[in-house]
Amino acid sequence: MDNSAPLSAGHLLVKELEAHGVQRAYLVPGESYLDVLDGLHDSTIAPIVCRQEGGAGYMAVAEGRMTGIPGIAMVTRGPGASNVMVSVHTAYQDATPLVVFVGLIPTAQRGRESFQEFDLGGWFSTTTKKVLTLDDPDQAAEVVADAMHTAVTGRPGPVVVGLPEEVLVQTSGGQVLAPRTHGSAAPYAGDVTELRARILQADSPVLIIGGEDWSPATSRRIAQWSRDRGLGVIGTFRAYDGIDHDSPNFLGMLGFGASAVAKRTFASADLHIFLGCVRTDVATDSFTIGTEAKTVVIGPDPDAHGHFGSLDQHIVTSVNRFAQALFTEDGARAYSVSSDGSIDEPAVGDEHLSGNDEPVPLPDWIRDARAELEEWRVPVTTSASSGSDDAGDGFVDMDEAFVHVRELLPDNAIITYGAGNFSGWATRFLPTHGFPSALGPRNGSMGFGLPAAVAAGLVHPERPVFCIAGDGDFLMNGQELATAAQYGVNLTVVVNDNSVYGTIRGHQDREYPGRATGTALSSPDFAALATAFGGMGLTVERTADFRDAFEKALAHEGPALVRCLTDPAIRGARV
Repeated sequence: MDNSAPLSAGHLLVKELEAHGVQRAYLVPGESYLDVLDGLHDSTIAPIVCRQEGGAGYMAVAEGRMTGIPGIAMVTRGPGASNVMVSVHTAYQDATPLVVFVGLIPTAQRGRESFQEFDLGGWFSTTTKKVLTLDDPDQAAEVVADAMHTAVTGRPGPVVVGLPEEVLVQTSGGQVLAPRTHGSAAPYAGDVTELRARILQADSPVLIIGGEDWSPATSRRIAQWSRDRGLGVIGTFRAYDGIDHDSPNFLGMLGFGASAVAKRTFASADLHIFLGCVRTDVATDSFTIGTEAKTVVIGPDPDAHGHFGSLDQHIVTSVNRFAQALFTEDGARAYSVSSDGSIDEPAVGDEHLSGNDEPVPLPDWIRDARAELEEWRVPVTTSASSGSDDAGDGFVDMDEAFVHVRELLPDNAIITYGAGNFSGWATRFLPTHGFPSALGPRNGSMGFGLPAAVAAGLVHPERPVFCIAGDGDFLMNGQELATAAQYGVNLTVVVNDNSVYGTIRGHQDREYPGRATGTALSSPDFAALATAFGGMGLTVERTADFRDAFEKALAHEGPALVRCLTDPAIRGARV
């Protein structure tokens, strides 16, 4: 290819994505955007060929969450666009940066009910930050730069870009553009002073962490600051990996599957500080707990989108910028801590975030809550699951199984899951130790876990990746095991195979006892399926056999799956 020749719009689009630091594009190919595919042939961007547009979109969502750079999905018109919608909704509700490129019919054919025609804006405008269409080949770079900028600024979210087929092949007079500057404002000194005063006045202040604008340095800084300030820390629903769960003031997460102590701590707090997230229906058990506390929201969204209840102070800044404001450039605290734990600002500049500082004594209420959380995190095992031949009557006890998962899974693992009661085993028993370590759909979208695991393995090949799935959840995107095998992704999947849509069955049993309808499943041999896709597949029918199977799966190079046959009557961790 002659690099000095003018570029087509499709090729310039790819070059602009390169300029924005994009490393992968998750796609299902289509004839409507062939010129973009041709541009990827000579690109530094790796095309990750997926087996269904929903899986491609989920992978892009996971990449955006882990990297902060919008994940890129590419799909074709009509059916392809409809399949990717599920990931657009996930990115919208989860506030994750995502850009979806959708091939379109030629512009001359619009409005004629042409083959695979649809209304791009009509479909996507209510669940995106912006919908764009590339109608002018000279604007290819500008459209991409606009989409990438919009996806990450303010409250992050999805942008959809339509690509008319004939426009892509036309020569563009445009040039590659530098990414737009989108640095967030640092908090004013007065904001931090006011926040400090609110914390000092509170008896039981709680920091609720969430969102995706985190980094290892930010995680350490927020952990240190929250300990110094005597804050209990609670993670929001499926975004709880902002700080190391070994931090002595981490008290669990909110939302479905939350511990009693996390909910009680949240409900009784007299100050809520939301960092990177807001007060939602899920966090408050449908607005029934923790709605009366004084409230501070810290995040990049000036509209505090989705926040419910009082808002006494709003600091509009990113999580990373807020964390930076708490410490000097050389890592010293921007406040000093005396021997009795009292705090003064500004600091003298001689205390550093080295991990060697004397710990500040935490209040009794935090220590008591932490002890209760640690007790709750221990799986409840029974004598029937101790390893005898008849243990569990032919079923795997997943509580006991997660004793082994927790022991064997390295601390730096990335944990993924979709939606269902099965995810509770991961959120309850598997602590995380640094962002990003947990990938789950905050909009409750099934089928997210496996595609997210594929993306995690591509973004972080140096880290183990573990996915927990239910039998119903897995089959929504199980075909992406082929994608994992194709690209040599190392991941381990445990499938909880109980032959039922367990979450819904639980609702039926409560609301319509004895009348369960439409929730029974007849599943395939998932282990054989994994083997057929080119991975390792193992089936476990007894609790005593789980540890050995899981060890083998973890050691396998490439995708590995452990199918656990479980009791349909047990649909979650024992209390």
